[in-house]
Amino acid sequence: MKVGTAIKKINPEVGCQMEGYTPRNSTGQHDDLTVSVLAINHDFLIISVDLIALPGYRVDRIKRKIQKDFAIDPQQIIISAVHTHSGPTVTDLLIDYPKIDEKYWSQIDTQVILAVKEALLNLTVSELKLIQYQVKDGIYSNRNNKNFPYNRNIFELRFSDDCGILASYLLVASHPTVMNFKNTLLSADLIHEIRSRYEEVNGVTPVVALSDCGDTSTRFTRQESSFKEIKRLGSLIKATLKKPVYTKELNWNLKSIKTIEQRCDYNPVNEEKVKAIYNICKAEYKSDKEAQKHLLNTYQHVLYYGHTHFETQAYVYDFDNFRIVTYPGELVYNLGNKIRTYDKKSTLLVTLANDYRGYSVDKTEFGKYFESYNSVFLIGMADQFVNNIIATF
Repeated sequence: MKVGTAIKKINPEVGCQMEGYTPRNSTGQHDDLTVSVLAINHDFLIISVDLIALPGYRVDRIKRKIQKDFAIDPQQIIISAVHTHSGPTVTDLLIDYPKIDEKYWSQIDTQVILAVKEALLNLTVSELKLIQYQVKDGIYSNRNNKNFPYNRNIFELRFSDDCGILASYLLVASHPTVMNFKNTLLSADLIHEIRSRYEEVNGVTPVVALSDCGDTSTRFTRQESSFKEIKRLGSLIKATLKKPVYTKELNWNLKSIKTIEQRCDYNPVNEEKVKAIYNICKAEYKSDKEAQKHLLNTYQHVLYYGHTHFETQAYVYDFDNFRIVTYPGELVYNLGNKIRTYDKKSTLLVTLANDYRGYSVDKTEFGKYFESYNSVFLIGMADQFVNNIIATF
């Protein structure tokens, strides 16, 4: 097999509206936003973009352009977002009346194509290994209850030859959000630091994506929201990346691709389940008026501006001795763990991939925490979607 990589900057203009938390305008650039491309052979692409999310129709446009220019099947292209909350506004999925700059999207499209071209030109013969790491307590945790379980694993697809590591694909199962709504500097947040620390250890910059991160973050582990704190957490992750707990040789022999469709179609204004969630939200935060206002505003956005009529897809890529599963949103641990541990075949889960449909919460936890209030999937819908994915294994 052969592998090639490329990275291109996608920095927006300073002053742009920022997406994630409360809308605000950027005042500077802390670190570069980038698009990273991993090309395998001449027919498979893994792409990661430093944005909060990627609407499906935007992804489709990019894939069609790649298909036209490089004759690569769109099904063999995985495009995911790192979910930074310190990037520009690029969707209408999270806030009312967003200020989306179409020129910026044109810049993203152009840089993706240039990165794909460069990665394909850099193809080098390589071998493939699966590397598994486990983060220690204190880096991130389940953000609804610090005693709840979360995915401690960082999985890596490592491409190497006799001279060393050629490329890496890292899957991290946590929101990368250390910076809060007060930050107005453009940044990839914790993902930038992870890339930098991996490069310090191994000499190459990895492509980083998220796994089952829906209810995992640094909420209970960060000491403050600052770039200094990002560096502190980065040093802990660097120590993790020096100590793999499992290594396995993999065969890049793609046997099949399965597409799992999920349809959502309801009117949130008169849907009783939606009203029930709203009332729970209102009652639960009645003692904290500021939090209640934020949550109710968020849920009002889902109610009246959210995309509750849509079709989306997950993909299952089946290889000889491993599989890759993509999911179009933020999947909580309980559902992600169900996919990753269903059988003995090594399963890599990539979330926020090819589309963005908000949070996906299992019915056991639905309605208890914030994620349910910002979900276009009603109770039980995410469970059904995950069960349909597993049924293809």
